[in-house]
Amino acid sequence: MSMPTGSKFKNGYATVEDSGGLEYRLIVEKMAESGDKISVSTARNLTLRALQKIARELCLLQGVPPAQLDEESFRIALDPRFQESMSVLIGDFKTAA
Repeated sequence: MSMPTGSKFKNGYATVEDSGGLEYRLIVEKMAESGDKISVSTARNLTLRALQKIARELCLLQGVPPAQLDEESFRIALDPRFQESMSVLIGDFKTAA
């Protein structure tokens, strides 16, 4: 998925190929095989929305003011370092189960 011209991200992009992660296109293909059809942008949006909910709770724990909560949690959800850390945690939970 291409980014709009002039888009700059301070910390790069999240890639988790080493940990067995899939890019959104491959996730969509796997879901289509099982009968669930969604677009790549929908898969990305659902993932970011879930990450934002986690980030929001972490922001509350850190005392982020309510007026900045939505903006800060979205910024954190977009951060590839946060995305990679959540991927590692989820992978750890899967192997422990």
